[in-house]
Amino acid sequence: MKLLYINKNINLSQPIIAQLNKMGFEVDVLIESLPKPSDRFSVFDRFFNIFSRVILKDKFYFLNKEKKRFQAYAEKKLKKKTYDYALFMRADMYPASLIRKVRKQSRMMVNYQWDGLDMYPGIFDFIPFFDRFFVFDSFDIQKYPQYHFLPLTNFHYNENHVKTDTKFDFFYVGVGLEERIRWTHNLKKFCDENGLKLKAIMTIPDFREEKITDSVSLQHNGISLKENDAYASNAKTVIDYKLKNHNGASFRVFECMAREQKLISNNPNLKDYDFYHPDNIFFTDFEDFTGLGEFLEKPYHKLDQKIVEKYSIGNWLKYALDFGEYEPIDLPLWKSS
Repeated sequence: MKLLYINKNINLSQPIIAQLNKMGFEVDVLIESLPKPSDRFSVFDRFFNIFSRVILKDKFYFLNKEKKRFQAYAEKKLKKKTYDYALFMRADMYPASLIRKVRKQSRMMVNYQWDGLDMYPGIFDFIPFFDRFFVFDSFDIQKYPQYHFLPLTNFHYNENHVKTDTKFDFFYVGVGLEERIRWTHNLKKFCDENGLKLKAIMTIPDFREEKITDSVSLQHNGISLKENDAYASNAKTVIDYKLKNHNGASFRVFECMAREQKLISNNPNLKDYDFYHPDNIFFTDFEDFTGLGEFLEKPYHKLDQKIVEKYSIGNWLKYALDFGEYEPIDLPLWKSS
């Protein structure tokens, strides 16, 4: 079975491709590495950027140039090829011309949208091209019943996890949004007052000054999936920050499940999943940490192995592709406020 895999998240692609190979697929990876961006300081590009903005009233010269480069690359890569499956992650990130081309060359097209649909409304134009279209937020299923979206959570991919010594009480890695930075410093204060250790790594834009410390680091470069796994394995508890437009469970939730590790989060919707247990997940607004100390003292509540296996990358891919035997993955139905 030939499968075309399309995902710009190179880090996350590694375990997915490995699992697809394990399942017997011949995988053609469209994006094996991210292309080098255009040189914004070259005389040629600076001239045409100004020309586009002033004469053509187009503010997206560099963005359009990158799209054209990617399209030319994709056309060459996919020439005269056909596939049994095409698996997209976040199809909204690609031009319509690529979606149409892959549709013509694939027997079945599948997309997993791990962001809220209203965040990237352009995705609605692509929905008719897909045979199976998955969302991780049940509000999207209820809000747009005419599209017949399928439910799907994120997954865990490290099935052979080895526990290591605990070096941190809390660990977080992610994008350094202002709100997250403030919440992290609130937690740092709680840790300082209670003799606990925090390790947080947040990426910030290049124009912002880096501030790197043993506990909270604001840095320009992110870390690899391997580094993330190593840090997380050294932590007693993982931090999960919910975005305003996201109601589904993040990858951190399932990574903690595989490691038998505690989680603190500001996403109260997690209590509606079958994997929730109050000894494993603590809810806070990251302003008031009442009860967190007591939560840390309780041992992790071991989950039923059937639940853990249900959210594994192997079952996840079988369900997404409707391939072989699998346990369907559903979402809680939340009432909109």
